[in-house]
Parts: sequence; structure tokens; C-alpha cells
Amino acid sequence: DLLRDDDSRTLAQCDDLLRDDDWFARKTAVDTIGKVAQPGDEAQLSLLYKHLEDTDIFVREAAVDAVAEIARQGDDVAITKLAMRLADEDCFVRTRAVVALGRLGRQGDSETIGLVGEMFEDGFVPVRKKAVEALEQLVAPGDAATLDRIRRCMNDPDQGVRDLARAALNRLPK
Repeated sequence: DLLRDDDSRTLAQCDDLLRDDDWFARKTAVDTIGKVAQPGDEAQLSLLYKHLEDTDIFVREAAVDAVAEIARQGDDVAITKLAMRLADEDCFVRTRAVVALGRLGRQGDSETIGLVGEMFEDGFVPVRKKAVEALEQLVAPGDAATLDRIRRCMNDPDQGVRDLARAALNRLPK
């Protein structure tokens, strides 16, 4: 119980830091919440959702990672909030959002698969690479449409994306 009390005090301090004008203080608080909060902690997730919209890109990146850490797989609210970051102006926030959706999305969830699949059009190569990896996690056995979507990545202008798509297709059941 002592650990829980320490965690509660830590989270209370984070709550104060989240209101700080300094981006580094907010980022530190978000990172700490991601490490300390219990899985599925709705109160902490609510705080993190607000910081998915933070003015600072580093805070938004940390918030995406923290939501992915705390939310339970299939958490529709978390998935919806993270999906909004797929349109973030910052390529690293978008990359982390793709990874988070691959982690939290349910296998075979056509909505999440569709959102991640749209990221194959992103101009930033790491976003497209993470989209291949995320779809590999999300594709359900026998989902020919998603397999075809991964197969089309074999025509990507980037060799790394093509290699990841080839490797994913080799690992997935035909």
C-alpha cells in the first residue's frame, strides 16, 4: 500500500505540472503518468487526452505514448483520441499515433485498419513503415483486403517500406 500512496502523491504532483507554462515540465508529468498510472486508469487517461492537443510537439508525442501505455487494448475512447493525432502537423506525433493504434486496436477492427491504412499516403517514411507494422498487428486471419493493402506497399518509393511489407507478408498466413 505504501507504493500506491507514493504513486498517488506522484500523480498529484503531475497534475500540478500539467498546468505549467514550461513544456518540459508538462512533458515530464506526461511521461511520469505513463509509467506510474495503473492500466485503464480513466482519470489519468482523461488528463492525457487533453495533452494530445498540447501546443508543444514533445508533449503531444509523450501524451500519445502514455495513452498507449495506460489504455487497455480495444479502448474505443483512447483509439478515437489517438486517431485524431494521425492528422498532426508533426511527423513524429503521427508516427507515434500509428504505433499506438497498432498496439491498442483490436485485431480485425476495420475502422482502425482503415485509419492506419490511410497513413500509407503520408510523406514521412517512418509513418509509412510503422503503418505496415501496425497493420501486421491488426490484420485478422483471412482478411484479404488488408493483405492486399500491405502488398501494395511493395510499390512504395522507399526500400525500407518495401522490405517491411515483404517481411510482414511472409510472416502472415496467406
